[in-house]
Amino acid sequence: MSQLVLERGATYRRSLLRRFVPSRLLEVQMGPYFLIVSLVVFVCLITLITLMFATSGVTKGYTLNKLDAAQQQLVKEREIKDMQLSKVRALDSIKNSSRVKNMVRPRSVAFVHGETVLVSK
Repeated sequence: MSQLVLERGATYRRSLLRRFVPSRLLEVQMGPYFLIVSLVVFVCLITLITLMFATSGVTKGYTLNKLDAAQQQLVKEREIKDMQLSKVRALDSIKNSSRVKNMVRPRSVAFVHGETVLVSK
């Protein structure tokens, strides 16, 4: 019966790691100071992430207020333009315009019937 013999085993991976990384870096002892420092770093990281999301929410509110103020300004400008346009379209302003004053009344009026040719060669 055949057998498979693994000579290198599980220690082979560790030996590869020890070739590239000094042994004093692999011998890290986790004591109470490591636990306290890691806890402080974790709390700071969570606080930073929370502040980033809270800041983005507050910034959205300021942006909405700014856009609302800009919209109100544009509505006022549109109302002013509409008032100016209605003044220009008013009959009194048309009567007093320079174009109307330069117009001449025709001496005779000629009507064209729909069956006649207007343009011919």
